[in-house]
Amino acid sequence: MIMPKRKPAEQIFQQFCEGYAQRNLPLLLSLFTQNTNVWGSALDEYRVGLKEIEEQFKRDWSQSEQGKIEVVRFVPTADNALWAAAVCNARVTIEGKEHLFEHLRGTLMIEKEEGVWKIAHMHCSFPDYRNAENGSFPVGNEFK
Repeated sequence: MIMPKRKPAEQIFQQFCEGYAQRNLPLLLSLFTQNTNVWGSALDEYRVGLKEIEEQFKRDWSQSEQGKIEVVRFVPTADNALWAAAVCNARVTIEGKEHLFEHLRGTLMIEKEEGVWKIAHMHCSFPDYRNAENGSFPVGNEFK
C-alpha cells in the first residue's frame, strides 16, 4: 500500500515530535522561525522567539527523564494548507514512572523563512479537565 505524501506542515509536525523525543535542541530550534511563538497548557507558557522556546524545552526536560509525543490522527486539511493540527498522546517519564497524557491537542502554522518552511506559531495543550462531559466551561465549587 502506498502512503500519501505528508503535507509540509504535517512533515514539520512529525519532525518536531521526533526531535522532542530525542531531546535534540538544535534540530527543534531549526524548525522555528526567528519570531515564532508557542503556547502551552501552563499559565506561563507563552513563549516568543527562539531564546524563550529554548528555555521552555529545557524546563520540560528538567522536569522529566523522557518525553514522547505520538500523533493519533491529523485533522484533514487542504493540500496547500499552511497549518496542521493533530490529536496526540504524550508519554512522559517522571521520577522513573511513565505517564500517559491523552488528548494533547497540537496546532502549528508554517511560513517560509529564507526559502525553508518553518513553524511560525505552535499551540500544544491539554483539555481543562474541570469541564464536565459536554460542558463548555468549568463548573463547580471554584466558582461559588
